[in-house]
Amino acid sequence: MEKVRIGIIGMGNIGKHHAEYLLAGKVHRCELAAVCSTSPGKLEGYATKGVKIFGDALGLIRSKAVDAVIIATPHY
Repeated sequence: MEKVRIGIIGMGNIGKHHAEYLLAGKVHRCELAAVCSTSPGKLEGYATKGVKIFGDALGLIRSKAVDAVIIATPHY
């Protein structure tokens, strides 16, 4: 496997933080491939960076666009 395609579920503060360092190439052999949020406004700008966007986690997982996910939703 050349690069691990990462998806992020939940694009609040923590999700955005993870997205920033993945997009900056700070994680060796990983790339941000997809993001997911139930709040469409939080997904703005990612499609223009080559990242697939989804409105729900199940859609992201079923798409097979990612090899692994970061779950960045609140713990409660």
